[in-house]
Amino acid sequence: MKNKLSIIIAHYYPNTTDYDNPLSKTLDTIDKDYNKNKNLEVIIADDGSHYSKSIVDNYSKKIDIPNDIRSIYVLEDEKLKSFLIKNSLNYDFIKKWVYLPKLIKCMAKSRVLNHASKLSNNAQLLFLDDDNYFISENSTNNVLELFNDYDFIVGQIKDNNGRFRQFSSNRVQGTSIAIRKDILFNIKGFGEWTEEYSCGIDSDLWIKIYNYFKEQKTLKACYTNKISTYDSHSKRWGKYTKFFKEFRLKREFNRLYKCKNYKNKKYNLSRNKKLWIENLI
Repeated sequence: MKNKLSIIIAHYYPNTTDYDNPLSKTLDTIDKDYNKNKNLEVIIADDGSHYSKSIVDNYSKKIDIPNDIRSIYVLEDEKLKSFLIKNSLNYDFIKKWVYLPKLIKCMAKSRVLNHASKLSNNAQLLFLDDDNYFISENSTNNVLELFNDYDFIVGQIKDNNGRFRQFSSNRVQGTSIAIRKDILFNIKGFGEWTEEYSCGIDSDLWIKIYNYFKEQKTLKACYTNKISTYDSHSKRWGKYTKFFKEFRLKREFNRLYKCKNYKNKKYNLSRNKKLWIENLI
């Protein structure tokens, strides 16, 4: 299992002609690595993309969500292959497509990521957003090598203005990160409670990882440019963010984690990387 990796890609492509599906570029950069290392699987965690609606009528597996009008649909094997060919995404390394229809107008990224993680076959997970494509060489092999020494790996992101995010930045991220699967499950995965606000998913994850690492003192985290991605598009989920959500969101973080201000490194220590993450750049 040490030389195998599951890449889980958060995906949402709305009904638009403003830009091309960013997933294609990201898959192209993975394909370059796959030609060198076949020990990869990719699972698409689709939060209601417009072109995926047909999955509801032709799926491999259906997972009902308790006390919810929604269900999660999974494509595998021949049904997956047909869907990929139809949508010009025919890559051998895509093993599953996890789809949640947008019956509720919210960002449900956390829920589909959690289900995709459960369906993954490997003990080491790498998370990407569909618009974050690799710009580093041998990225997946680099992840696997770093897993020999680290349990949580944070890659460097280059924004669409050409600036690399520095180690000193207090921002947290849910893309270009890798983590051991058992750790993700021990912290109960991505916070599905964030659906109510369509915001806060990355902060929730980082607080939980930080708190877990403080308890399990042998665990190690790093920040590296050996896994670098370019953020080619953003703000697609932003339209679901609720008005006046900030006060309620801060109150919920305080209730859950005794964190008065989840955006401030004074109160949210996970944002202060130098406290717990080794800088390898």
